[in-house]
Amino acid sequence: MKKVFILSGPSWVGKTTIWEEFDKKYNNWKIKKIITTTTRKKRNYEIDWKDYYFLDVETFRNKIKNKEFIEYAEVHNNFYGSTYEELEKILDNKQFPLYIVDPQGVKFLKETLKWVYDVKTIFILPPSEEILKERLVKRWEDKNSENFKIRVNESLIWLESKDTYDFNIINNDLDSAVQEFKNITLE
Repeated sequence: MKKVFILSGPSWVGKTTIWEEFDKKYNNWKIKKIITTTTRKKRNYEIDWKDYYFLDVETFRNKIKNKEFIEYAEVHNNFYGSTYEELEKILDNKQFPLYIVDPQGVKFLKETLKWVYDVKTIFILPPSEEILKERLVKRWEDKNSENFKIRVNESLIWLESKDTYDFNIINNDLDSAVQEFKNITLE
């Protein structure tokens, strides 16, 4: 049975950083990240068709209508989703897919894929709630905005879901977290 990995956790716990370090050091193209489709605004450092597929809301809604998504969700007033096409492309290349998603997408993905694939879920945790709050404060421009308050509350709530995952990694030290990720995925 083919493996599928789902990497998740609250905002800014280091999901993408762990993946990128792992990919540089160990991957050798065995595992390929699913590129998520989103309607959110592209950040300055992001590259379309590498980090995300950036779409307008109307195009995204048309893809929903055409049932092109395995899963999609509205997160922080933007849509995010994973297409069947992206999954098939990775499987056709004989690679193992890796989803990097917020916790709300994990349950649906696992339920949908478990009938065909060996799905492994991995939750990234901050060293503590206080450190998570510090990371959120450092990266958020308008700390008085309603969106910031929502993001902090969601992140703290999502920490409670850690026991529903197959594996938990505490991202206290990047090298150690990457090593744990390697041990799980390349076993």
